[in-house]
Amino acid sequence: MQVLIVLLVAMVAWGCGTGMQSGAGTGLTWKNKLKIADKFYQEGYFYDATHYYEEVLDDQPENVDVTYKLAEAYFYSRDYKMANQNYKLVMEKNKALYPFSHYKYALTLKMNGKYPEAKTAFADFIKTYRSFDAPLYKKKVKNEIAGCDYAIEAMEKPLNVVVIHMGNEVNAAYTESSPMPFEGNKLMYASLRSDTIIRSEELKGKVGRFKLYQSIRDGRRWGKGEPLPENVNFAKMDVANGVFTPDGSKLFYTQCEPNDAGALVCAIFVSDYANGEWSKGKKLNEEINLQGYTNTHPAVAEDKKRKSLILYFVSDRPDGEGGRDIWYSEITSKGEYKKPRNVGRKVNTVGDEITPFFNTTSHVLSFSSDGHPSMGGYDIFYTSGKMRKWTKPENAGFPINSRVDDMYFVADASEEGGYLVSNRIGTIALKSETCCDDIFRYSWDRGLIPKFAVDKFAYDADDSTMTSLTDYDVKLYQVDKDSSVILINEAHITTEAEYFFTLKQNKNYKIEATKEGYFPNEEWANTLGLTKSDTLHRWIPLKKLELNKIIVLKDIYYDFDKATLRDESNRTLEKLVDILNINPSIVVELGAHTDSKGEDAYNEKLSQRRAESVVKYLKKHGIPKDRLVAKGYGEGTPIADNTNPDGTDNPEGRQMNRRTEIKVVGKTKVVIKKKDATLDDAFKDADNDEEK
Repeated sequence: MQVLIVLLVAMVAWGCGTGMQSGAGTGLTWKNKLKIADKFYQEGYFYDATHYYEEVLDDQPENVDVTYKLAEAYFYSRDYKMANQNYKLVMEKNKALYPFSHYKYALTLKMNGKYPEAKTAFADFIKTYRSFDAPLYKKKVKNEIAGCDYAIEAMEKPLNVVVIHMGNEVNAAYTESSPMPFEGNKLMYASLRSDTIIRSEELKGKVGRFKLYQSIRDGRRWGKGEPLPENVNFAKMDVANGVFTPDGSKLFYTQCEPNDAGALVCAIFVSDYANGEWSKGKKLNEEINLQGYTNTHPAVAEDKKRKSLILYFVSDRPDGEGGRDIWYSEITSKGEYKKPRNVGRKVNTVGDEITPFFNTTSHVLSFSSDGHPSMGGYDIFYTSGKMRKWTKPENAGFPINSRVDDMYFVADASEEGGYLVSNRIGTIALKSETCCDDIFRYSWDRGLIPKFAVDKFAYDADDSTMTSLTDYDVKLYQVDKDSSVILINEAHITTEAEYFFTLKQNKNYKIEATKEGYFPNEEWANTLGLTKSDTLHRWIPLKKLELNKIIVLKDIYYDFDKATLRDESNRTLEKLVDILNINPSIVVELGAHTDSKGEDAYNEKLSQRRAESVVKYLKKHGIPKDRLVAKGYGEGTPIADNTNPDGTDNPEGRQMNRRTEIKVVGKTKVVIKKKDATLDDAFKDADNDEEK
């Protein structure tokens, strides 16, 4: 939706609040009025356009083309009731000439909350639509019907959350956007401040600039918003979408201005905070702000392990998945911005994904989209992960989402509530009830919504006292229904006794611990079906990587009678890469074994090729070849009987014998930064034995 796209890059579509005075076109012929209406429409002054199109239709009531233009003008000015009425008129008068009016009629039924009627209209449209882009709209219709189904279900089971308008101190006429809480009692946001209708002839002057404001809460009452300094609010620009780094030292935000063609183009800026003042904003480099494209909606995450920040942002640059996509750039500890990358197809769609916010407490990325099945236009979704690995996005539910547009979902530090932007009924509207965006506050009823977490520690598997280890890493993965495993949180345990991660309801998790000198291990936890708040306890035993100790690698599979690794082996092989990276000095033997079927010589050659396949995988993933030894043992060292005592075949035993093993056989001359005394002593003893 054109008006929204303009709006959401920090610039209101002037048609969302403009209007001509009644009778402004008195004395003009209908043809002159049509020229004026078309000019207003082309320039984005949609309310002015509706006024003149209405007057044209007073003289030409059967003009279907003007009726369609009027419907479009109402649609882009977000008056979905009037748009729906006029799309219906077009369908009744000449649907054959304007077949797309049927799709827009269905869409505006949905935006008016008439979901069963919208489903029927969408289905009828796609049965008769025969244009070249019919395959694309078949997918869109399927998505819209799924959104209607979700809306009906979600409204029957509303969330335990209260959504209220922020009031006149924060919200004003026209539009507010990008709320961002900070310092406990402050709210930064963008606003187009005006208490009266801005007439179209005034728009080319100096009125109507978006600026960043700050409101301070005193108790439960928010103070009137005051603009940020001119170092940030550049006078000739529209400024919005502010977000702080976790330490509060930097502010990323957006500045927008029209290009030579009159289209708005936005760029991301950064300002430093020092000695109580904000520095003059600096435009980020041209890789972030790709010339000729809009780059907006910054969000910041912190990667403590890599000592870096991740800047998420929205752009319509090439090589995306659709219209506007979410991208990211890693900011190194030296302040360098790495080349932006798309966050991927799980998040981005052929539609628009906008207004990302990364919650540094829960490691959840919230965003708005009109490409995933939604209740209205833009719905709020959330996903866990980072960079290019994310869980499947989930709809935030009702009443967080409504039948219209819901965006800019941000959480307080306490996660007891937060803020969103919506044009739902209840805004300060100068025109239609859904014309303009205001800021809303949401608050969870924590007495009804359970909280979940997982904690405890990793310990040496041979320690009967189960004393917590120190200096190890622990990672939390979410396992989705499609079996995809996504890293959503991690921590390095130094001297504190326990790890602690928050969990979401009805999810499945894997907790993995890794430490130099030990074989990694994992535990599982889930909140499926839990209805009361709980902290799950998971102790993780780690086995030492001792010299010449054999460990069987589970879930490594080969094609039948071949040495080709199957895809099901990847998870174990990835873990093996991690083991070797965590322990950079060890040399390991990869041993492959077969069962007793076949000739001895053949089995030995087959097992050697299989061991070499594993070594090849590890080398491909960055492990030096001098740390790897491939050894095929054939059928000579079984760990189970291949046949039963009565001579019949023993399939379970054969399966156990067809295995791959890892064994530490030595060390390299690499200097280890993190030492483990047990493993080092084992190496030292082996060296002494060799000298003897």
